[in-house]
Amino acid sequence: MGERPSRPASILVVSNHGAIVGGGELSLMDLLRGLDRDRWAPVLVVPEEGEVAARGRDLDLPVHVISLPSLRRPGPGSVRSVNALVRLARATDAALIHANGSRAMAYAGVAGKLAARPTLWHVRIADRDGLVDRALCAIATAVIATSRAVARRFPWAPTKVRLVPNGIDVKRFAPRPPSDPLRASLGIPPSAPVLLSIGRHVPEKGYRHLVDAAALVERSRPGVHWVLVGDGELRSELEARARRLGLEPRVHFTGWRDDVADVLALCDVFVLPSESEGFGRVLVEAMAMGRAIVATAVGGVPDVVLAGETGLLVEAADPVALADAVRALLDDPARAARLGAAGRARAETTFSLGAHVDGIERVYDEVLGRVAPEARRRWP
Repeated sequence: MGERPSRPASILVVSNHGAIVGGGELSLMDLLRGLDRDRWAPVLVVPEEGEVAARGRDLDLPVHVISLPSLRRPGPGSVRSVNALVRLARATDAALIHANGSRAMAYAGVAGKLAARPTLWHVRIADRDGLVDRALCAIATAVIATSRAVARRFPWAPTKVRLVPNGIDVKRFAPRPPSDPLRASLGIPPSAPVLLSIGRHVPEKGYRHLVDAAALVERSRPGVHWVLVGDGELRSELEARARRLGLEPRVHFTGWRDDVADVLALCDVFVLPSESEGFGRVLVEAMAMGRAIVATAVGGVPDVVLAGETGLLVEAADPVALADAVRALLDDPARAARLGAAGRARAETTFSLGAHVDGIERVYDEVLGRVAPEARRRWP
């Protein structure tokens, strides 16, 4: 790690969203919580008031609201936002600007050029965005990728990309006994097997295939309960599909919850049915809780879940394969326990919040010239 400065370096952190819309915002807040305040003084910028701003203030961070208009309809508002970021970078004497997401980077990158500040683009999505990727990568001083799948988005700029996997608080997400009152509150019988999924109810998360897999499992192994934590545009459609398949008593839609670790403690197997996934923060949370995993082999998932070692990986959009993998683990609790224990060990050694913060601080030091630049890192 770089030398300790005489005073903390100001870091202007620009969030894509004002609300917590997924793991990207949660990971950003964990990073802000973990940064060494003796070395770094983060200043948070959000496009509107919301949960991100509230959590930033809870961390005693300065929070500024600067709108980030849609890039599809740039206009005078976009110019005002760039100018506001430039003024803020100068007023806070920002050493660098850290943009969390593409829209944030579009504004932060231009502001960084105008204010003569290095700018980091934190990329968490593996899907490519054509000319936008090339333009934003060109104005970025460095690109932080959360997985090899995300890094492959930028094959033309390997020297700019730094691989820094997300990290979680492995003390918060630690194995614990399940709560009987919580199980009862969800309407799950005491001895019923529990499958859990967490995520947004949007097309790319693959929940339609999960519901179909639940129907297949119910035919051959009745009585399994599925808990779906999350919300989104497809929730009502998914609930209707579960009703049509006769699964209403078995599939529990809970909405978003703050007690994710406690819900994870209830489950026998964690299931991620995504069709697209840049990293999969919830996978690390489940692994840290010692849960065996069934997930689709898409995007950054194989970087997180080692097939046959910490979980089972199947093809995306294949309910039959998903159901078969779930049944295999339910029928072999000893195997599920081995996978869960290996997952906990991997979470501790590879995906801890401390390791993540160290990786980001290393990139900060590189960009500021405090340590020698390093080649593109290998995935741990």
